[in-house]
Amino acid sequence: MKFNLNIMTFAPTKKMSKSRSGRRTSNWIKLTAKKLLDRTSLQYDKDGNAIGLSHFVSPITGEYKGKKIIKIGKTKKVTKVRA
Repeated sequence: MKFNLNIMTFAPTKKMSKSRSGRRTSNWIKLTAKKLLDRTSLQYDKDGNAIGLSHFVSPITGEYKGKKIIKIGKTKKVTKVRA
């Protein structure tokens, strides 16, 4: 099998403008964000409010699949941080 070395290049033949690369990047970001939103499933409480991602422990009750996994208590407020 013969290759024509004049046609094969390993670098871009023309410089891509800043606006073109920005447009290309923004479209890629939008598409990726849409795919992530479609793939994400939420966990709902009895009232129908979304409380977190499914397949994770509920941040409100501390349960996963009906079993108590972590203890949920009051959080302490930090007033001073000493370095």
